[in-house]
Amino acid sequence: MAEVLDKIAKLPTPKRIMILIGILLLISGGYYYLFYMPKQTEISQLQSKLDQLQSDLIKKQTIARKLPQFKKEVAKLNEDFTIALVQLPNKKEVPALLYNISRLGREAGLDFLLFKPMPEVKQDFYAEIPVDIKVLGKFHDIVAFFNRVSKLTRIVNITNLNVSITKISDTEDSLTTSCLATTFRFLEKEDKSETKNTKGK
Repeated sequence: MAEVLDKIAKLPTPKRIMILIGILLLISGGYYYLFYMPKQTEISQLQSKLDQLQSDLIKKQTIARKLPQFKKEVAKLNEDFTIALVQLPNKKEVPALLYNISRLGREAGLDFLLFKPMPEVKQDFYAEIPVDIKVLGKFHDIVAFFNRVSKLTRIVNITNLNVSITKISDTEDSLTTSCLATTFRFLEKEDKSETKNTKGK
């Protein structure tokens, strides 16, 4: 090693400078490929992981901020569903509901000429239960009947209303009123299975 250094020392200054530059370039190149490049790759990978972690953190922070609002919305949906359950009877409660409708008519002083439940019309999660109704009575009695029906906790829609005057005697007239009263009920699991089987045939 000493001999090599002695030979270099005896060389002209320009050559010594060139050799020194070559050695520096060799060291720099070795450092770049052996240390700098691998570290840069590692840093790049770590930066990518950091970016992903920051992105995940932002998403989770956003979810955390929205969680109270989400809980409120779920509570509101549960409340609405409970109200819907009250307004839509199940299958077992339908006969009692129909009885209550006819009872309200009788209590209002009406004579039922027709009270005919029609076939159910099944929808996605509920069934329509139409009832063909025809009653005879005074105007204020008919109004009282419809008013009482509207105050039921269950939903009852009155459509196809038709009113005509019916002469009872020379001094007394009544109204014959026909309508379609439609109530609704939730479809239970067996109802939905039947509906699917019917559609599949």
